[in-house]
Amino acid sequence: MQRTNLPVVSMQLDSSIAIKISMGGSMFQERTLMGRSDVWHKIKIVNGTLYDKETVLKAILTAIEPAELIPVKYQANAEDTFFLARNCAHALDKLCKTNLIIKNPEGDPLILVVTLGFASIHDLKINLQPLLLTALAKKYDPNKRSLDLEQFHKDPDMSKTVYCPLSQQRTFNHVLKLTKSAIATVEYLNLQKNELFNLSPIEASNLTSIRYMDLRYNNLIAMEALTPLKNLCIQRLWLDGNPLCENYASSKQYIESALKYCPNLTQLDGVYIRTSGLPLTYANYFKNLSREELVVKFVNHFFNLYDHSDRTVLKGIYYKNAFYSMSFGITSSVAHKRNLVQFTANRNILRSADLNKKRQHLYYGQDNILGGLKRLPRSHHDKTSFVYDLMYDDGKCLVISVSGLFKTMNNSSQVLWFNRTFVLQAGPDHEYNILNDQYHVDSTLAEIPPNSIESKVPYDEISPSCFSTSEKKELMNKFLELTTLNSDWSQTYMEEAKWNLRKAISNFMKDYKSSAIPTEAFLR
Repeated sequence: MQRTNLPVVSMQLDSSIAIKISMGGSMFQERTLMGRSDVWHKIKIVNGTLYDKETVLKAILTAIEPAELIPVKYQANAEDTFFLARNCAHALDKLCKTNLIIKNPEGDPLILVVTLGFASIHDLKINLQPLLLTALAKKYDPNKRSLDLEQFHKDPDMSKTVYCPLSQQRTFNHVLKLTKSAIATVEYLNLQKNELFNLSPIEASNLTSIRYMDLRYNNLIAMEALTPLKNLCIQRLWLDGNPLCENYASSKQYIESALKYCPNLTQLDGVYIRTSGLPLTYANYFKNLSREELVVKFVNHFFNLYDHSDRTVLKGIYYKNAFYSMSFGITSSVAHKRNLVQFTANRNILRSADLNKKRQHLYYGQDNILGGLKRLPRSHHDKTSFVYDLMYDDGKCLVISVSGLFKTMNNSSQVLWFNRTFVLQAGPDHEYNILNDQYHVDSTLAEIPPNSIESKVPYDEISPSCFSTSEKKELMNKFLELTTLNSDWSQTYMEEAKWNLRKAISNFMKDYKSSAIPTEAFLR
């Protein structure tokens, strides 16, 4: 039985000692320290500040596979960086076999120096469990029963303390078991962009309620990787961006292979596959991933602003000579009964005598457009209902169609269907402005209660998610002025806060009060 009540006497490993250990030298004291579970080891990366944190840690974790370790408290010390780890004897042994020289895809090899037994767990107490639980709670939506673990290791709050890539089986397993014990029912699990190659922790977690799973942009090599999903009733599955997608010559083979592991599938990669011989259809159409990201970001940005209490925040998004028009599919008499009279000021007026009014409701120019939009009732759009179509794209001009559901935010709140077609023009700083906005509103096919569309997050508190280069520069300058941090540290805080200045300052103040910011962060 391992003795953990011995005093901690730290020892340093460099390349020469690592070679002796890897060649089977006795090195009794070093091996004893490597095996102790009650100590933290310090792993220093010489000149580590030349590379970003993720590049360094991914290179080290790749070098020790299949062994694993959890890097904690990654930080800079002059030009070097270091992190702490424990319970990682196998990983340390693998590092010794590399002679503490790690292949670096971004430049020169990484030189490591390991301090075994750097600190006792009693002297240096770091509890990771509350961090993981907080991150999971933040990523869970109880109304939709969805858990969003996309790029889990990049969670801005957790990543300051611990690097937890789900590609490590031990980490993946632990996170899912925490989910099972601490989170309510999960029906939708998003695991995008986690570099997963093995899904066995899903089976071990016993999360039997999962119905929809998003595995896009991982490292799943063959469809057999889905074997752990066999006991789940998966109805919708996304596999785009995995190497396994290249293994099939036809969509029929691809679908049949997926059905072997998920026999209850109705949708695969957004395509309805239970079509009884009819052609397969996509819910959304995008030419490639980068354009999908652009369109979704633009649409989210637009409706975040549109659903704001003051629609003048939309001013900068329209081109100065833009056009806007609206049509309405509900007759005037029905609209009056349903208290939707504000929507009747539109272009599809039936009487020919109202031709002049038709022209009045074709709005031209930013100010006129904003005036027309402000006359419509406040709204809340259900982004989960959106269907997108990128109709035209030549790099400079985009035509986007988006449709879905929204509810009016007035005394007679009700759910309506909309379709909006935007013509966008590219400008400087990769900004896009609206040249033309065609808006159509109609009734839903069946009556939908307003409370089925959740709107508990007030849009007044939502900041835009897209910023141009000049806007980012302006925000950076403000953050630099307020915090007196250097540009590298300021950039990190702003990126982690997704350029939300208020959140970045709040994160900075928390770290400052807990003395988590080194002196060199303020050196310019």
